[in-house]
Amino acid sequence: MRERITVAARANTDLLGLLALLLVLLVAYQHYDSSLLTPASVTILSAQFLPLILAAAGQTTVMLLGGIDLSLGAVLGLAMAVFATYEAQGAGDVVTAMVLALCVAVAAGAVNGTLVAYAGLPPIVVTLAASFLWSGVTLVVLPQPGGHVPGGLVEAYNNGWYGIALPAVAVAFTLALWKLLRTTRHGLALYAVGGNEHGAYASGLHTRGVKIGGYALAGVFTGLAGIGLAIQTGSADPTIGTPYTLNSIAASVLGGISFFGGVGKMRGTVLGALVIGLLTNLLLFTGISPFYQLVVQGVILVVALALKTYLTREAAE
Repeated sequence: MRERITVAARANTDLLGLLALLLVLLVAYQHYDSSLLTPASVTILSAQFLPLILAAAGQTTVMLLGGIDLSLGAVLGLAMAVFATYEAQGAGDVVTAMVLALCVAVAAGAVNGTLVAYAGLPPIVVTLAASFLWSGVTLVVLPQPGGHVPGGLVEAYNNGWYGIALPAVAVAFTLALWKLLRTTRHGLALYAVGGNEHGAYASGLHTRGVKIGGYALAGVFTGLAGIGLAIQTGSADPTIGTPYTLNSIAASVLGGISFFGGVGKMRGTVLGALVIGLLTNLLLFTGISPFYQLVVQGVILVVALALKTYLTREAAE
């Protein structure tokens, strides 16, 4: 009981520290953009950050299972390409295109989960190989940047719909949905399998099924991220998803998701994604070269991974 209280207290401390960092970044951002707290600015920033938040939510789902998904960026690009090209061909309405893109992303996630569950290989190896597979499929669907998204949808997403910031609503809905999911059998099973797979199996859980379901759920978040990115940009790019793999891992780890599975909260991941998004914008404001921006993001990831690994091992001892 005491160990559980200690872990919970440490998790809350991590979230408070991340929230303090976010506030510092907001103050710095306010220096460069005095309109930061206006409704228009909130709408624009939420539209910009939503794809990363959703991608990080997908990565978090996999990491809670004790894995990592290096194919996330490729699946995101695939969903984006399917959504934009379906609309470009005039084969159906927006809802149908969204459903098709989501089905493709969920199927890709389920395939990843099946390979992880039954191949007996580390998730990092399986998803690395899968990243080449899904990247190739994306290039078949969309060989070069293109596609089309209805202008009205792009306008509503980026500038608001009757004064409502749709991306901000989507983030709130995602957090509420995750909170509800955690109370279900499947949500509890995710944490159980990630925390102690052998113990979960001994308790009667179908661990392979939980893994497949978890990767499929990650596909839902990743597919929504791809759809959101297509709507934000008004088109699709088959290679644009690559940076989201690294950034989703960074956001998850910064948010307190354990690299060993079974520990973490989605709201921490959302805060981590906001930190990365604001940091990226600040680097642009300061005029730092994009190459150095990658260096800074890489350093943050390495430090976060090292710190979380150290704290987790200390807790285990």
